[in-house]
Amino acid sequence: MREAPPDTPDASIRPARDRRDLDACVELQRSVWGIGDLEITGAIQLIATTHAGGVLLVAEDVPGTVVGFAYAFPALRGGEAHLHSDMLAVHPEARGRGLGRRLKWAQREEALSRGVRLITWTFDPLQARNARLNLRHLGATAGELLNDLYGTTSSELHHGLPTDRLGVRWELASPSVKERAGRDTPPPAASLLDAPRVNDISVVDGQPSSSSPRLSLEAPTVLLEIPADWDALCRTAPGAAEDWQACVRASFEAYFARGYRAVDLLTSMEAGRPRPRYVLHRFPNGS
Repeated sequence: MREAPPDTPDASIRPARDRRDLDACVELQRSVWGIGDLEITGAIQLIATTHAGGVLLVAEDVPGTVVGFAYAFPALRGGEAHLHSDMLAVHPEARGRGLGRRLKWAQREEALSRGVRLITWTFDPLQARNARLNLRHLGATAGELLNDLYGTTSSELHHGLPTDRLGVRWELASPSVKERAGRDTPPPAASLLDAPRVNDISVVDGQPSSSSPRLSLEAPTVLLEIPADWDALCRTAPGAAEDWQACVRASFEAYFARGYRAVDLLTSMEAGRPRPRYVLHRFPNGS
């Protein structure tokens, strides 16, 4: 029997059924990402890709309102058939209820029922909340950095910066994923805060600032720190945000090239500040 968290009484996760569901997913793209119509995935495209084997799941509130969705389409990259999860969105007013996690676990169940054992997706490496969901809660890993994947977009969330993305692999039947399935909280993390650090952090004008990264560490596990609130940093200190993006880009490029993968995101509280750090672990032969 496959494991999946049970539904909670306040919302249900189900496949999209009709045009009303699809239109709700279109509206959620506007409200969650603030993107222009030319960059929205429209209802007709959603119909075509789900007809061809894609997966579109929605989170429906008790009154019948769609407040979130997860969308994946069939993919073939490097000769490996899988699903690529292109979008996961939860309405701002429905956040904090675990709907994003539940949508992803339901997506896993649907993929396994079809004989699919791999889902991929991408995310902004500087968004600590997304990294925590993907690596800490779901057990996915990342070993590829895609520089400026989408170019400059109309989304307010991208702050006019290059859209660097980490490429994620979610091996649906791996031990780390099975260990997390069915749990409200992820398993306890190993104490790794004494591992060598790729960067040092100071506070400059009230904002976190990173040192130049150390790109030649050889320890089996190293830590890379990112800002706790990337969006706030972009709004208040855009120059510092550009420096952070360059640091993180150089770090991932250097360590991924030497067989490291991002396997977790740990957050500690130090001097009253959250300190999120990627855990990069080196695998033999880059596997």
